Amino acid sequence: MKISVFSPHGAYGRESGVLYLVANYLLRQGAEGFQLRCDGAVAGCGRDRKHNWNRTPFSCTRCMSEQKANADWATLRAKTLSSFLVPDDIVQSKKWIASVKRGDLLQSEFRGIALWELCKEDINARFGSFDIAAASPSQDMAIRDLMLSAVHTLVSVDRFVTTIAPTLHLIAGGNDTLSAAYKTVVQRSRLEAAVFSYDLQEEVIAVESIVTGARYNTKLILDNITTMRSDPKTWAPEVTAIMHEMLTFLGFAPDKVPAV
Repeated sequence: MKISVFSPHGAYGRESGVLYLVANYLLRQGAEGFQLRCDGAVAGCGRDRKHNWNRTPFSCTRCMSEQKANADWATLRAKTLSSFLVPDDIVQSKKWIASVKRGDLLQSEFRGIALWELCKEDINARFGSFDIAAASPSQDMAIRDLMLSAVHTLVSVDRFVTTIAPTLHLIAGGNDTLSAAYKTVVQRSRLEAAVFSYDLQEEVIAVESIVTGARYNTKLILDNITTMRSDPKTWAPEVTAIMHEMLTFLGFAPDKVPAV
């Protein structure tokens, strides 16, 4: 069994702790694991809101460091977004997005995928409700950057999935531009995947199966997974029980993890 982890905002999302806990547990049961790491290869992402949408020289470095720390804790092998992109991808996509008229941005598609649907949460979080036809030059650029990020993520994830062929995909977030792009790729290929997200109203981590649409909730929230011992034998029985419930829900009970 191979698993992949995509948590492109590092430790920013509260759901990442439980996600890496599940990944680590599966690896300890004999699975092989990979992290697809965002290495700053995109022009914009949802984590930028942490910096009031103004990236600093340290923004991506900090995020990559957090992703690496989580991967090391869970003993995941890292692959980077940029390693699945070639220079021509960058050149051609930039030319294309620059050629799209502002009035057509809402309808723009890449490989039949509506880019606005992938980016709308981040765009709305940044600008709120606004008329795209009246967007300022800076707003127009930000929208195109996010759409370009979606395109690059779609291309990279598609090649990653084809090359690595994971059995199960674990995705953090699900609605921001990058994780929405990843989720779309696995949905279109009808692959087994689970999306981990933090439900602010219920104060739970929700785990949703992409295949069935079913949802599992847990009140287990781990804000910094790397401070916890990585060996499941040292975990509290309550934590282990939650892992068993969650994996059974996903169809990968601990005693049913297939060999690699």
